[in-house]
Amino acid sequence: MTDYIKEIEFLLASDTFRALLCTDAIQISQLNAVVVLLIKAGIPFDISYSPGTRRLSAAAELTIFINPTTTLNFTLSFEAGGSIFGGTITP
Repeated sequence: MTDYIKEIEFLLASDTFRALLCTDAIQISQLNAVVVLLIKAGIPFDISYSPGTRRLSAAAELTIFINPTTTLNFTLSFEAGGSIFGGTITP
């Protein structure tokens, strides 16, 4: 289990994750890069996607499973504004 935690810490500290989490609006290629890293590392995850509406921006929610009782949830917007997964995003 310790190796698993270290692997997750390494991935979260990677340039790919940092770029993804430090932007207001992600690009599909950034999300794809994170998915590839998670698959290569064998880390279980789920992705939910909402295409957006006139009121809400397109977004994805990435859930990374640490253990049966612990998850990391990230709401990633593809454009400025609030999404179905969270509140309004302000710059």
